[in-house]
This record gives sequence, structure tokens and C-alpha cells, in this order.
Amino acid sequence: MDERSKKIAKNTLMLYIRTFFTMIISFWTSRLMLEALGIDNYGIKNVVGSIVGFSGLLTGAMSAAGSRFITYAIGKGDLAEMKDVFRSSFHVQIIISIIILLALEIIGTWFLNNEANIPISRMFAANFVLQTAIMSLIIGLLSVPYNSLIIAHERMSLYAYLSIVDVALQFVTVLCVLHTQYDRLIMLSALQLCFSTCLTIFYAIYSRRNFEEARLSFAFNWKRIKELCSFSGWTYIGNATWVFNTQGLNMLVNSFFGVAFNAARGISGTVNGCIQNFVNSFTMAFTPQITKSYAANDKSYCFMLVNRGTRIACMLQILFIVPIFLEADTLLKIWLVEVPPLSAVFLRFALVESFVLSLSGSLMKLIRANGKIKRVVLETSIFSCLVFPLTWLAFRFGMPVWVSYPVMIIIYSAILVFYIYESYKLTAYDWKSYIKLVIRPSVVVVVFSFLPMLLVYNYFEECILRFMVMVPASVLWTSAVIYLWGLDKNEKMMLVSKIKSYKDKLSKKRK
Repeated sequence: MDERSKKIAKNTLMLYIRTFFTMIISFWTSRLMLEALGIDNYGIKNVVGSIVGFSGLLTGAMSAAGSRFITYAIGKGDLAEMKDVFRSSFHVQIIISIIILLALEIIGTWFLNNEANIPISRMFAANFVLQTAIMSLIIGLLSVPYNSLIIAHERMSLYAYLSIVDVALQFVTVLCVLHTQYDRLIMLSALQLCFSTCLTIFYAIYSRRNFEEARLSFAFNWKRIKELCSFSGWTYIGNATWVFNTQGLNMLVNSFFGVAFNAARGISGTVNGCIQNFVNSFTMAFTPQITKSYAANDKSYCFMLVNRGTRIACMLQILFIVPIFLEADTLLKIWLVEVPPLSAVFLRFALVESFVLSLSGSLMKLIRANGKIKRVVLETSIFSCLVFPLTWLAFRFGMPVWVSYPVMIIIYSAILVFYIYESYKLTAYDWKSYIKLVIRPSVVVVVFSFLPMLLVYNYFEECILRFMVMVPASVLWTSAVIYLWGLDKNEKMMLVSKIKSYKDKLSKKRK
């Protein structure tokens, strides 16, 4: 195993540890939050989050731009360019923060008070949540250059530790809210703002002390700023389309069906988000190496990372999807005090949607490493915008609330095909290898993981005993299927070697 592979393995391990803890804490936090707020307040929080979400994805767009350019400069070994990218990135963030602040104060406040389906008695609390969410967004935007540096330098251990601290603070926040005598929704929003501000300050201090390029000045490089704005602008269009198709759908659901179903979408999103975070921990360890190897013109290694990263990410997701899909109803009953209507149905659809999206993640990272994203983003954004109007039409014709999920799954499956084609066109990526090494094993693993478990599932009535049998059995069976048909020979050898090494260490300790 070369140094690059060792670094990926080490970063992946750190991110897995981080995700394991954050997943457990997040599940428990969500349960307590729903208990503390109640279904209506939880739904209000989800609606307000949808409003800010349209601008919140700008943080992701700028982070992608900053990370890409800094990582590319690292791959070239150019310190001067790294300093210039960081400085210009911060200047862009200040400009964007001012624009976003004005837009949300005008448009967001108008929508909340005139169009959102919120009880009049809760309007003050909803407006308070909106204001704290806007402030959190601005603070998050200003922290983007520092976060980009940490990811580009592959300091995943720090990222992992701070993520654990973040979710721990969220847990403490919910515990405080659960025992407060004040308005719980207002108290929750205020504490979340306070803690997120403290974490952002820490990111800034750490970056300035550990990275030579993390220095600010008033020297403007307008060419670099234009380059960053162009890349982040097109990335933002893609992200905004995604927000339009998710948070926008939350608003549609709110308008047609009310806040109870917003709570159900929020619960399914929480569970699915925890799974995605676990899988993203793996792909995050790969992303800097994809960009660096592409910048160094090591395309064979770059393409290998794209295929391996996508395939293993899919396998990890299947490992979670099978037991949760089968036992969604019982899981939600055990987890939550009061289960919002259709939560299990939403959760199952969300898992399928997430799996489809995971198939295209590394392909988009490859396209971003190339840098020519304008046409790709524009064409995919126009096509994906069909999700919102098609769902609106379905609701208008009286179709059920869950119909938005199949619409999105179909649209994004078509976009996956487009990403494969564009990767081949822009980077000479071998699309046949993607079919052979990613799509085919993923389909085989899904089929052979689900079929036997479905047969067992149908023989038992829903109960705790079935849950306790099905979950471990499905995890073990799916793991076996993944080993047999989901991994290539090198990955199997690497896995066996790691297991043997771990056993040897344990035996030495016992002696």
C-alpha cells in the first residue's frame, strides 16, 4: 500500500469514528428534539429551515470552490497560489454574506409571514427562529475558507473531533430545552446560534496557527475573485437546484398537507442524513486525492479512486438500507415518542433516493477537479428543476404526499447517465469501467441482499422479536453478499490483511 492509500485509509478511519459517534448522538438528539418541541413546533422548524436552506447551500458551493482551488494548488505544490486562493475566498465570502443577509431579510421574512402555513400563535417564535438561522448562515459563510483549508490539507482527525463536539453540543442544547420553562423553540434556536459561533471561532484560530496561507489582507486579486465566483456560482446553481427540489418540496408539502407531514419529512431526512454522513465520511477521504492526482496528471490513479470510492460508498449504504428499509416502522416506534404520519413510507423512499444520488457523487467530484463545470451544471440544473413542477402538478391532481420521492428518483437517475457521459467527454474517463466496476456489482448486491431477507420478513408479524432478529441477520447477510460480489480481489485481500493484522495485535496484547 503506497503513502497515498495509507493516508486515505487513516483519514477514512478517523471519519468513521467521527460518524459512528455523531450518528448515535444525532438519532438520540432528534428523538429528544421531537419530544421537546412537539410535532407542530418541529414542523415549523423544518419550514423555517427550508427558507434559509435556499441560501444555506451557498456555504457548500463556496466550500467546494475553495477546497477545489486550494487542493489543486497543493497538488501543484504552489504556496503563493494557496495564499491567493484563501485571501480571495474570504473577500468573496464577505460580499456574498451582505447580499444574502439583505435577500433573506426581505424575501424570507415576507414568505414566512404571508405564505407559510403556520399557526398565528406561533408566528413570533417562527420569526425568531428565522433570524437566528440567518445569523448562523452568515457565520457559516465566513468560516468556509477555514473549513476548506482543513479539508484540503486532509486534517480529517481535527474535522472528526470537532464534528463530535458539534453534535455533543446539539445534544446538550436539546437537554437544556427539554427542561426549560421558556418557549422551547426560541430557546433551541438561540443556543444553537451560540454554539455554532463558538465552533467557527475555533476553526479560524486553528487555521491561522497551523496553515501558513491562512492570512488575510486587503490586497484584492480581482482575476482570482472572478475565477472563484464563477466556479462557486455554477456550483451554487447546482446546489440551489437541489435545495429547490428538497426544501422547496417541504414548502409544497406544508402548503398542501400541513406541518405534520413536514415533521414526517424531517424525521426521514434525519435518519437518511445520518446514513449519508457515514457514507460521506468515506468519500470525503477520497475527494482531496481525486483533485490532487488530477492536478498532477495522474489520471489512472484518479479514475481508480472515482470507481473504488463510488462502489464502496454504495456498498456501505446498502449495508444500512436493507435493515432500515425492512424494519422502518418498528425502528421509528422504538426511536420516537410520537411518530408523525407516513414517516416510515417517507423514510423508505428517502433511502432509495439517497442510494441513487450516491452513484453520482464521485463523478461530480471528477468533473469539479477538471474545473469545466459551467455547461454540466447548467444542463443538469434545468433538467432537475422538473421535480418541483411535476410534484406540484401531482399534488394538484390529488396524488398522495409521498409522490415527490418517486419523481425525484426518476429525474436523478437520468442525471446519473448524463454525469457518466460528461465525465468521459471532459476527462477521457472510461465509462465502461463505471458500468463494470460500479453499476453491475451494486445491482447484484442490492438484489441478493434484499430477496432472502424479504422472504424471511414476510413469515413474521411486526413485533420487537422480528426487529431483533431481522436487523442483525440482514446486516450479516448483506455483509457476506458485499464481500462476495461487491469488492474486487485487491479490496478483499486488503480487508483480510487488516483483519489478520488486528487479530495479531489482540493476541500480542493478551500475551
